[in-house]
Amino acid sequence: MSIAGYNTNVISRSFVDQTADEILHIMKAPFGGMTVLAAYAISDATFDADGSNYFSVDLVDGGADGTGTTSMGSAGGASVDWTADTAKTLTLTQTGLDEGDWLHVKYDETGTVAPGELTICIHWVQGGT
Repeated sequence: MSIAGYNTNVISRSFVDQTADEILHIMKAPFGGMTVLAAYAISDATFDADGSNYFSVDLVDGGADGTGTTSMGSAGGASVDWTADTAKTLTLTQTGLDEGDWLHVKYDETGTVAPGELTICIHWVQGGT
């Protein structure tokens, strides 16, 4: 019997004006693992990306020791503009984390970027896929 689908949870974290590439530690998957239903990134600044100046946000399965780098999905990139206070949905390519795996957000910027405050919102349920 799976416990997936019950007790939907939301976790939200804000990070003020990132200035470089960074791994943001979000949480450790609970008993039975977890399934990410959706993830969003919201910048409080409008930013027009171009081929030399842009940023992206990736959800990362950090594995049991937190050093893993498996991308679970992303938003942003070289041709993706950001509108202030407007959520971007991360395109998920993986949704399950095993019990005890770490969930991270990877912020990656290229060139001159000023995203302001960045908020990450993740909807998830306990139980793996």
